[in-house]
Amino acid sequence: MTSASNQDIPRTVAASQGWRWAVEGFRLYRKNPLLLSAAFGMLFGLVMALNLIPGIGGTLSELASPLMVAGFMAAFRALDNGEDLELPHFLAGVKRPLLAGPAVPLMAMGAVQLLGTLAIGQVMHSMGFDPEVIMAAAQNEKANPAELQALMNQSLPAVLTGLLLFTPLIMATWYAPALILFGGARLGTALGVSLKAVLKNWAALLVNGLVLGVMLFFAALVPMLLGLLVAMPVLFGSLYASYQAIFAVWADEADQAADKLA
Repeated sequence: MTSASNQDIPRTVAASQGWRWAVEGFRLYRKNPLLLSAAFGMLFGLVMALNLIPGIGGTLSELASPLMVAGFMAAFRALDNGEDLELPHFLAGVKRPLLAGPAVPLMAMGAVQLLGTLAIGQVMHSMGFDPEVIMAAAQNEKANPAELQALMNQSLPAVLTGLLLFTPLIMATWYAPALILFGGARLGTALGVSLKAVLKNWAALLVNGLVLGVMLFFAALVPMLLGLLVAMPVLFGSLYASYQAIFAVWADEADQAADKLA
């Protein structure tokens, strides 16, 4: 990430940018749709396979997820730069020496996500939220509607609390993989800058989220979830486009302006 000493990073953009990021994500996807979809299928399948390992599967899956995100960020940067996309691009998070490259901070970010999720889940459970009990009651054809409604009302404060606590966790980890991969940011710095970027651009990200949410909804209706093989790479492309708009593109503009004045 290029820096400009006389500017405030990250940049604040207009809400309309949220729609443009989705369009840009689709434009980048169209440059190599087969490889992007195949890579997502393979990497997502690998993450899900890790999740099936007894005892440690969930932990391994959570640690691997930021590596997958970083791989797609590298792939879309290659496409954006006019390079030929190849499978090694998707391994950008692990192809360098582990101790010197981004793999360790990326996996550490996964650990933060895991610990945060577990802590929030524990808070929700202590407030009376038990998803297994709710699912069992909902699937019971003989369940009393009044009792089911009472159970839902009892769980509502816990659900709202969980959403409130999950929000800053998601905000802090939204741009962290790209900041670590492209900018060499340390984990704490990446989390803090990501949180700041989302706070400053909540309107654009809200628009972007609504557009992508509609896309994911219709993609999920495709049999065997094949639509997600298109929708998810487009989502990653949109994430890359938003990173460029908030960080890289703006920094480049600042540098160009400085060059013109020189």
